[in-house]
Amino acid sequence: MIVNTPDKWSTDMKTIIPIALFIALSLGLPAAFACSAMGPNTHVGTILNVDSEAKTLTIQDMETNKPITFALNDALLMKLASASGQIIVRYSGADGKLVATDIQ
Repeated sequence: MIVNTPDKWSTDMKTIIPIALFIALSLGLPAAFACSAMGPNTHVGTILNVDSEAKTLTIQDMETNKPITFALNDALLMKLASASGQIIVRYSGADGKLVATDIQ
């Protein structure tokens, strides 16, 4: 019969907790809070589509996992020419539309 002494249990937990935390972070659990953590009028997501004709950007939002479309100006459209993957979009709301004001 194996009996865990307090010292053995303490040592095991000091090993298990960091490993569990690492696994949770690796699986993207912080992504669920990404947009909220970035502050108001900010979304974090993966680029799904850039429509240069309509001047729009669609991302898959990291927090809601839903697509969100933003209107773009010419400067941001040019900035997106070299962008791929995950981005941060700062925006304002105008007439029921989301208008991107900055992209990182």
